[in-house]
Amino acid sequence: MYNSPVLYDQSETIKEELTFNDKRRKHLIIYDQKAVSDIKQVLAKDSQEELEYEHFEIEKSVNLQDLRTLLYSQKIGTHLYIASDWDHAVTVFTEAVEAGFTEDEIQTIIYGPKRRYIYCMKCYNTSEINYDDEVQCTHCDAHMEVGPFFSKVRKGYIGYPFIPN
Repeated sequence: MYNSPVLYDQSETIKEELTFNDKRRKHLIIYDQKAVSDIKQVLAKDSQEELEYEHFEIEKSVNLQDLRTLLYSQKIGTHLYIASDWDHAVTVFTEAVEAGFTEDEIQTIIYGPKRRYIYCMKCYNTSEINYDDEVQCTHCDAHMEVGPFFSKVRKGYIGYPFIPN
């Protein structure tokens, strides 16, 4: 059974800085306002090389129709770079996977805080959490230990309920 890639706080696609993959012939860069200066700097630095790239700037919100048109029109082998805040990155990442991009073809740079989610094994709901080892479910108030595994199906770390002392 195939589980689509999901962007999460420990995702292998998240990098510290944008670095072009030399093995790819085309590069697509999708970025928001927070990344504008960094993207311009990287493009200026790499402009001497014969890189084929296309870029798409997200204004205040993502225009899904334009984004889908752009992603579905890409040639096989295009490498996607996402540079944005968490919410924009999740939207672009999800649409890119729908359009056929794999985790190996996506590089993500997050500006600002990442989000982390837990899947409650008691009430079967997902909640946003901080980076503590033990949290309380926002739906059923169960105390949970945050498991080490992220479920791509449940879109959260597995939360193991326990009875507090």
